Amino acid sequence: MLKLLLALSIGAFFVSPLQAGEIQPVIKACQSGAKHCERWTAEFPTALQLALKGNHAAQQTVAFCLSSGCHDAVVIDRVASCGWHLVIANSGASTVLDASNLRNTCRPMTSAQKDEARANARELVRKIYNRDPAATDQM
Repeated sequence: MLKLLLALSIGAFFVSPLQAGEIQPVIKACQSGAKHCERWTAEFPTALQLALKGNHAAQQTVAFCLSSGCHDAVVIDRVASCGWHLVIANSGASTVLDASNLRNTCRPMTSAQKDEARANARELVRKIYNRDPAATDQM
């Protein structure tokens, strides 16, 4: 039974890029009275829905929460965060701060992690903007 649970939990982290845009990052249960955590637990799903519709501010929120955890409301996933920063870079509305956040989030990752983030971003850009991402990603 333990092996089965371990296999299922590991399998959840190895999702194909096409499926990556379809699943929601894991929202954590907040400790009682943790108002910031409770706020982000409530707001993150809405931000994710808006991000998938192309809302720039929501995309920034999703990328930030995936890299910081948003007061322990969201499970940290730096690869997913990097992917969202690449989506933002391809949005046509990115700022200098967005470029800096992309570099700070993505550069410390391994080559395999960067490849996974690029694959996730490629699928998200196709889904959100109906086009391929730009050839350069500034990582």
